[in-house]
Amino acid sequence: MNIVFEENNKRVAAYDGEKLIGESKYNEFNNIWAANHTFVEPEYKGKGIAKQMLVALVEAARQKGKKIRPICPFIKSQFEKNEQWSDVKYSGR
Repeated sequence: MNIVFEENNKRVAAYDGEKLIGESKYNEFNNIWAANHTFVEPEYKGKGIAKQMLVALVEAARQKGKKIRPICPFIKSQFEKNEQWSDVKYSGR
């Protein structure tokens, strides 16, 4: 499995070989990434893939000086559990 930040597609994608098995998508507004969708193919659920994609998204945001607005329920819950990501969390409206 390979986790890839795809800036042009505004997502982090998970691949099993050539097969897309998951993605975490965002929209960008004024240097804020609105993380609005996370999906993992059913046969790959329970393997921590969604969290790995989120970690990659957080790292990309740090490298690029962006903030993440967690909208997706999964991402929102992970941000609430992980204070080490507070540096990239957008908390405005």
